[in-house]
Amino acid sequence: MNQGRSLVRIDEGPRGREVVFKAELGTVGLGVAQVQGVWVHPRHRGRGLAAPGMAAVIHHARAHFAPIVSLYVNSYNTSALATYHRAGFRQVGTFATILL
Repeated sequence: MNQGRSLVRIDEGPRGREVVFKAELGTVGLGVAQVQGVWVHPRHRGRGLAAPGMAAVIHHARAHFAPIVSLYVNSYNTSALATYHRAGFRQVGTFATILL
């Protein structure tokens, strides 16, 4: 069933069509859509594809699912943090996972 929650950019590559960018809309509820599984093909990293890809994901999520779009990112992932900031995200909190 196609729910429009898996988003990909497919381009021609050296061996035919390949996924260049992908992201998923995971949990959707209470007016929020959560982005997860953002990925850029290693051969295409550093080419400025992630920020416009994320902008397209945000637009799609707002148009079809929820007015608020969220995601989690590890604090050490500075390139992802910069990309998400360029796409319009801002940090509103910090989470820690602890297993006792």
